[in-house]
Amino acid sequence: MTTTTHFIAGATTSAAQRTRMAALLFATSYLEYCSYANKLGLPLVALQQRQNIDPYLAHIEAMLDEEGRFTGFYNAATIADYAALPAVSYYRDEMRSMDAQYEAFIDAHARPDDLFVASLAIEEGFRGQGLFHVLFARLRALAQEKNSPRIVLAVWEQGDALAVYLKQGFVSLGRYDGAYPIFFDRLHFLAYDLTARRNVT
Repeated sequence: MTTTTHFIAGATTSAAQRTRMAALLFATSYLEYCSYANKLGLPLVALQQRQNIDPYLAHIEAMLDEEGRFTGFYNAATIADYAALPAVSYYRDEMRSMDAQYEAFIDAHARPDDLFVASLAIEEGFRGQGLFHVLFARLRALAQEKNSPRIVLAVWEQGDALAVYLKQGFVSLGRYDGAYPIFFDRLHFLAYDLTARRNVT
């Protein structure tokens, strides 16, 4: 049974909700390693909020249930939209090479008009209630609004999310192996072709 939900713009979220978004990022990647010994000396969650939540509030929507409880969020925009934002990294210097490789990996597979999902997460207590489908429907609507032919994202091979996205109809178009020596995991570039589905209907 799907929980009744509504969405609010990132700019209208509370400080507590933004902190939860930052904390949820740790459930989808290896950000503890990247955030450790950061240049600002911030606690890890605070660093993620400063670097990966607060600058992107224009592209974030939070999902709330009927009682106003935070249930999840997404951060999504076109590749061109993200390219227009100044990207600042507070990670330690040794992360620069990996960051550059990741960006090159995305650039090799993405197109400027793709809707890129930078992050998407659901609060643990609300998982298994159909909320992923609610978020995905929201992303499809956003892609149509922006005339994006594809929804794209990067996801780790060993995480649960890969199977979820593949079942939804995403296709893996590339794999990044550069982080394997550190994380023993590989990153997949996934794409959901909206144009093909529009032509079918």
